[in-house]
Amino acid sequence: MKRLLLALGLCLAVSSSAQAQGPIVGPGQFVLCPKTVTLAVGPSAITQILAAQTGQAIFICGWHVTNTAAAGTFSLSYGTGSNCGTGTTTIIPAQNVTSTAPATDHIDYAFFNTPVSQALCITPSVATIAAVIYTNQF
Repeated sequence: MKRLLLALGLCLAVSSSAQAQGPIVGPGQFVLCPKTVTLAVGPSAITQILAAQTGQAIFICGWHVTNTAAAGTFSLSYGTGSNCGTGTTTIIPAQNVTSTAPATDHIDYAFFNTPVSQALCITPSVATIAAVIYTNQF
């Protein structure tokens, strides 16, 4: 009987040992966007709205863009140099914005970021577009 209890105890001890944790599944840490950058009405060419900081990325949570003209578009890009002129890469393709339908896409956490040491630029197609971009940079 003692042998049976000893064997049972040994089996329980072996089977209840800690198992190694597998890979963690799920989202990483969320980046919130407590900052805004703006574009005032006027430009109709690519314009830098947030300067590059060495070793820092720019995170984007969304935008609210208005237009007083009947039609127009805007796009977001990143790059280096004056107005993202070097290595310009489009991150948000041209979005329509009219006087009756502002373009809005805004969530609480970042859904895109630039590579480190890159500036953020906007390209309005007409001089009647104004924008607020929700960001963070670190």
